[in-house]
Amino acid sequence: MKRLLFFFEDDRVEDFYPLCLSHTVAELQCGILSLGDKWSARIEHDEVRLIARRSLQQYLTASLQWPINNFDNVAAEQIILVNPRFLPTEEVVTQISEEAKEHAFTCGEALVAMTVTADSNLWQRLKSASGVDDFYRTLREWGRGLAHTEVDLKSVRYLWDIVHRNSREIELDFDLLVPDLDFSRMLDSSEIDDDVLIYNVDDVYIGTDAQIDGQVVIDARPGPVYIGDKVQIFPHTRIEGPAYIGDHCQIVGGKIRTGCSIGPHCRVGGEVEESIFLGHSNKYHDGFIGHAYVGEWVNLGAMTTNSDLKNNYGNIKVELPSGLIDTGLNKVGCLIGDHTKTGIGTLLTTGMVIGFATNLFGGGLAGGRFLPSFMWGGRDGFVEHRVTDAIETAKSVLSRRGKKFGTAEEQFFKQV
Repeated sequence: MKRLLFFFEDDRVEDFYPLCLSHTVAELQCGILSLGDKWSARIEHDEVRLIARRSLQQYLTASLQWPINNFDNVAAEQIILVNPRFLPTEEVVTQISEEAKEHAFTCGEALVAMTVTADSNLWQRLKSASGVDDFYRTLREWGRGLAHTEVDLKSVRYLWDIVHRNSREIELDFDLLVPDLDFSRMLDSSEIDDDVLIYNVDDVYIGTDAQIDGQVVIDARPGPVYIGDKVQIFPHTRIEGPAYIGDHCQIVGGKIRTGCSIGPHCRVGGEVEESIFLGHSNKYHDGFIGHAYVGEWVNLGAMTTNSDLKNNYGNIKVELPSGLIDTGLNKVGCLIGDHTKTGIGTLLTTGMVIGFATNLFGGGLAGGRFLPSFMWGGRDGFVEHRVTDAIETAKSVLSRRGKKFGTAEEQFFKQV
């Protein structure tokens, strides 16, 4: 049976601020895999597509491997629509995959997945949806009239939910990937110094063409460690599992404590704990980042440090555009949007949220709980960061990594 896997976003997408400004939920890293890849790795399929907000379509088309908002030329006999903020289990995946008729799968009030066929009236209606909101509203309305199954799945609603689950998701993803990993050539296909100390080597995977220098410790006793292809790990680095180091990363004498997902193409040093870095971001120097979610193309200056714990050990409240949210957690670090930069000595408050392409400098405690996109300044105050200046900075940053900042990227900066 030919099968099309189609990811959609529900009415909670804005709760993933600030990463939702420039990413779909399916792209967000959680463990070793993205939220979308957790489903595509478990459901046999011939193609993956994505319904995304139109503001992201042109911007993401160049970078994602999935066709976006494309409903044409569907040759699949079965279409599975999936809400990727729910975390799949083998039991639920089997239930969905074996459903040949139109069927809805729900978890409480939320729609998790729906199976449809390309010749159905529902699919024709979905093709004519005017946007993500209309698409999801149509799914909800039609889903109420379909046979449905209630499933028990964990979900993520905010970025701190992803961070909080990251250690466990690294473990689950590692177990999922193990059958396809070649451990037999691991030590021969990379340059690993004799003075590298690896604890519990059976739970360590190292990709091809990696370079791991002497006086590096990889400790998989607390959980598995996955190191991707062409990773460089320099002396005096300690990595504690569960941990994921993506392809082409550089770890420069860092203390990578348990629960971190980094990469690809990131350069990280200093101390990092239970945090997620999306691709092409830099934390090259000393400083502490903990219980944080850091977007793409972020640069954290030397000694940039966030607080992730209040002095009274109380619950941390995070300010989002929708209002002040009690996380119910006593450890939440910073949430940083793509293309944001911090200068040396920047201090970030507990649970601080920073938008897209904001530039902080001047050292010391910056900002308060919330900084919107395109701000420029520090503890002495902020002004608007001119979009034209942010574009020029982004062009310089991408060119240093051999990437092109094109028309789609420029138009996106102007509309965020």
